[in-house]
Amino acid sequence: MTGVELLDSGQRFAVTMWEYSWLVQRSGKQAEYADWDKVLDELVERGYDCIRIDAFPHCIAKDANGKVLDEVTFLPIPDNFMWGNHEPVTVNVRDGLIEFMKKIKERGLYVGLSSWYNDDSEHRKLMIKSPQDYSRIWLETLDFIAEHDLLDIVVWVDLCNEFPMAIWSPHAYADVIGMEYEKSKSLRGLLRYIRQWDEEAIARASNYFNQGIDAVRSKYPDLKYTYSFQAIGSKNLVQTDTSAFDLAEPHIWATDSVGWTLRSKHLQAFLGSYPQGVVSHANKSMKLYPKYKDKIYRILDERTDFWAEWAGKQNLPLITSEGWCSVMYEDISHNGFVGEWDWFKEVSEMGVRLAVEKGWNGICTSNFCQPHFEGMWRDVEWHREMTDLIRNG
Repeated sequence: MTGVELLDSGQRFAVTMWEYSWLVQRSGKQAEYADWDKVLDELVERGYDCIRIDAFPHCIAKDANGKVLDEVTFLPIPDNFMWGNHEPVTVNVRDGLIEFMKKIKERGLYVGLSSWYNDDSEHRKLMIKSPQDYSRIWLETLDFIAEHDLLDIVVWVDLCNEFPMAIWSPHAYADVIGMEYEKSKSLRGLLRYIRQWDEEAIARASNYFNQGIDAVRSKYPDLKYTYSFQAIGSKNLVQTDTSAFDLAEPHIWATDSVGWTLRSKHLQAFLGSYPQGVVSHANKSMKLYPKYKDKIYRILDERTDFWAEWAGKQNLPLITSEGWCSVMYEDISHNGFVGEWDWFKEVSEMGVRLAVEKGWNGICTSNFCQPHFEGMWRDVEWHREMTDLIRNG
């Protein structure tokens, strides 16, 4: 069964997100993915079917001078972010993508392709300023993957992670909200994004969806396409024209609720210093969880209802590769031995069960099912229970 056939079949599958860490965390202090065979075998052991990865289309495609560069130096991500390289790292993106996808295929696994457009020494993400830029880089990337006979394991292509969040799509963000790029990075730019969009903003976002996808589909009509969403701005995004979408990929967390984000000190994890912010969030959440368990369930119930209703009206299958508890989290002890993942896994199970009940096709167990989150990764039995629940209900 190909990836497209898997989605068309309606069969539920367990997906995890390995974003860009799969390639940039392979050396030095961040070497959790150094042995791809080992971590992929461990993923199979835990019962997963599919990995959503960054295909780095902005680095696979030709640069502004028409050159293809094999080696790319990625700049460090912010210290308080739990994914990716925290020091500059130079990698061979093209060879790495093909080698990794071949190993995925050998194990009978599938991929969802996306991109977070991480910054590199040539700042290629800043060259993406229009729907045509998205389609161009993805066409060149899919051409490259097709040359190596690997398109058959692709379940879907997400042209931009959580579009149009400024961190992933800075110029598109400025374009959609109708501000100059430099001004869009201000608080005013954020407020304009959150508030109700006018018809022009909705039309501009719709153009990215339609023009970006249509050009890629014209060459690869059999693949499935989307732009993934998250909570911020979601009431605006569901007003856009998403007729070009083949699936919906919303990311859903209990921390979508402002109330729970503030009570649990998740905002400190999101905006504060690392690791103090995460420690505060973990400790506060463990303390509050027994009292707020029912409230958290209601949050997830409402958020899954919101997306299920929208996707149902659009006749789109649903995949969620990021959820269900907190956006930002981490081990606060060696291998999670102080129990910081216990409440977290209970909330994640809530999300899994709700997604199963409401007809999701692809379901994650959390956005932390990765080798570099040791406390979550080491509980093989829990992962197998969840992936069995996803597939068999």
